[in-house]
Amino acid sequence: MMNDSIKAVLTNFVNLTDENGWFFHQLLLQNSIKKGVCFFKENDYCDQVGFVNKGFFNFFYLIKGVEHVRGFFTPNSFISNYPCFLLNNKSKFDIKALEDSSVTLIHRDALFLLYKQLPKVQELSRSIIENLYIKASEKYESFFLKTAEEHYLDLLISELKVIEKPPPIYDSLLLRSQSWRFSRIKNRIAKK
Repeated sequence: MMNDSIKAVLTNFVNLTDENGWFFHQLLLQNSIKKGVCFFKENDYCDQVGFVNKGFFNFFYLIKGVEHVRGFFTPNSFISNYPCFLLNNKSKFDIKALEDSSVTLIHRDALFLLYKQLPKVQELSRSIIENLYIKASEKYESFFLKTAEEHYLDLLISELKVIEKPPPIYDSLLLRSQSWRFSRIKNRIAKK
């Protein structure tokens, strides 16, 4: 089903008529994912894109048994392993629910059918991918150009809900900082 949150987000990218929205709606699937369960695992093929209705997910590389967090998927955001989805290759990372969550999914084949039936959906996909590319580029660039304090402030602004939800260790992992250093960063900013 297409809920109001999905409609609102889609409308930011492209205007769908009621008829187009109904057709789109017919191809969507609902999925509930329990806390700790992976949405995708390393070496899985990603053949669907989702929209987070409720809950939080992290995506991470599992290296020698240690999770190296790359980022988060939050409510009202799209969720997938986009490189894997676009290139049809195996995932290099896991995506795991941090709490009981709900997502609305569309399968790759259904999405390609939509591309043929509703050219506006191609515009939508292109806009989403362009936004993801820009975010990824800005994040990559920031690791070279910003201090740890600036990273923390950016995290507060962009991912406030994420910081409130998962355990604090995820803050330090996301900032690529050890937890003892992360505490020092928070303290320095608090003194300013």
